[in-house]
Amino acid sequence: MGIGALPGAEGVPSIMITEGLNPKDVARFSAVLDREEFHAQLDRMFPGPRGHSREFRLDVLKGHRDRCTFDSAVETEKGWQSVIAKVYAADRSDVFRMMSAVVDAGFGPQDEFAIPRPLAYLTSLNVLMEEKVEGTQAMKIFQTGDHDEQVDTARRCGTWLARFHARAPGQGRTTGPEDMLAKCRLWATPIREFGGPLAQKADTLLRKVESCVPPMDTVEACAGHGSYMPEHVILSGRRTVTIDLDEYDIADPARDVAWFIISLERLGLKHRASLRAHDPAIEAFLDAYAQGARENALAHLPFHMGAECLHRAHRDLHKRIPPLPEWTEIMLDEGLRSS
Repeated sequence: MGIGALPGAEGVPSIMITEGLNPKDVARFSAVLDREEFHAQLDRMFPGPRGHSREFRLDVLKGHRDRCTFDSAVETEKGWQSVIAKVYAADRSDVFRMMSAVVDAGFGPQDEFAIPRPLAYLTSLNVLMEEKVEGTQAMKIFQTGDHDEQVDTARRCGTWLARFHARAPGQGRTTGPEDMLAKCRLWATPIREFGGPLAQKADTLLRKVESCVPPMDTVEACAGHGSYMPEHVILSGRRTVTIDLDEYDIADPARDVAWFIISLERLGLKHRASLRAHDPAIEAFLDAYAQGARENALAHLPFHMGAECLHRAHRDLHKRIPPLPEWTEIMLDEGLRSS
């Protein structure tokens, strides 16, 4: 995505806005970071000379309707110092508590497989401050890396997820198979109403997903990331660090696995016009995950693959502007193949 700048006068933050985000939403969230409470916290983290105004800079990293993530940097005697600031529309102090518990479980700054260290939660502002992790997004390696780089990255992603499922404490709501099935029915309805071949394929995929819903007593639920995909994994030297745990829950481990696989398939579809472009990396990811995961962790993968394909098919038809019915059909076909 391209970046556009909003010029800042002296003492006013210079804000970088990513194209595609609603400027009004960005302005609403960024205004929170101009409050005294936030700057006081920055001063505590990165002390500067007393009596001197300091330049402050914001880069918008990602925006949603209910939250926006910024790279917040302040000038110090040692140069620019950065921290990630997430501004929420409502109280999400639970994310800070969850991340703290995960760090304590062996995913901290000194660990090979980790998450960003949560630094502070400002209750009055609904702002989470966390460590900025320097490194390369796994997504970029899958886009531009050679075969060996992609396979190595996939293995690191698989190992991280297996370790997270095995060691992270389960926290938050439980997302069971019936919850997923209810979502599938919602996703399928507008596709069926679209008519034509898409309607028939959506109906067939929904019936297939319904036929393989795992009984709840067969699901060994564990800590779930909620949106595990290449975009959320950063390779920082020897460390593999996963970000964006806002959708954390307790769920079937195969759900996160399906998310990653389908996200990687769609990366191939977007950049190489083929869902199969990253099959070697997917195989490496699954192999590394299986080596570290508990027995039968992937038992219900077909169900979650079908459900997530239906989810993405719905988004391609009803969330994209303009819609991409061609991609909807591709995802429905993939769901029928893999579930």
